Amino acid sequence: MATIINLPKVADPRGNLSFIEHGVRGVCPFEIERVYWIYDIPGGGERTGRALRHTTELIVPLSGSFDVELTDAEGKTEVTTLQRSDSGILVPPMTWRRIINCSGNAVALVLASTPYDPSDYIFEQ
Repeated sequence: MATIINLPKVADPRGNLSFIEHGVRGVCPFEIERVYWIYDIPGGGERTGRALRHTTELIVPLSGSFDVELTDAEGKTEVTTLQRSDSGILVPPMTWRRIINCSGNAVALVLASTPYDPSDYIFEQ
């Protein structure tokens, strides 16, 4: 279920953001319409789970580590650990996702295929 996207190795000391800043085509499997951040949650907490009806996301770890729990429409759940590396995880539409087990100072960049639309969000599984 989880699709890992390999990102180009970037010589820039700033890390994984460079491929986005320079507009490298072919890395992200969709046109990027929105970008936002996910930060760590103190005390072993978790991000509220949710799914998006029409949006595909690519979650790119920038520092620290965390687990992404994905649940598909049939109820199959898979957990993938992300840490600062040269890969990100693709989250297709209608896939329930939770961010759990954040390390201290974990930060991720999320690239989304659609602009923000509150009606796209599903907050109950």
